[in-house]
Amino acid sequence: MATISIWRGYRDWVAGSDYEVVTYEDAEEIGAVRFEDENGDIQYRIIRWYEGIVVFFVKREGHYCEAEIFEYPDLEAAAKDYAFILRKAGVI
Repeated sequence: MATISIWRGYRDWVAGSDYEVVTYEDAEEIGAVRFEDENGDIQYRIIRWYEGIVVFFVKREGHYCEAEIFEYPDLEAAAKDYAFILRKAGVI
C-alpha cells in the first residue's frame, strides 16, 4: 500500500486558487473513469484505504479546475451515490 495525496477546492491558473491537500495512508487506487469533451473533462478516481473508500472527483474547464473528495466506509455505501461510476471503473 502507498500514501496517496489528493486535493479538494479549486485551482485557476489565471485567477488564483483555494484548495487543500488531503493525504491517505495505506491506500491504493482501485479504479478510475474519465469523461472528456471539447470544453474539458471530468475524472473520478476510486481509492481504497484502511478506513474505507474515497471517491475523488475532478472537473477541468480551460484554466479552471475543481475537485471534491467523498469518503465512505465501504464499497456498498459508495455505490448508493456512485454505482454508475463504480461499475464504469470496474470496481463493482
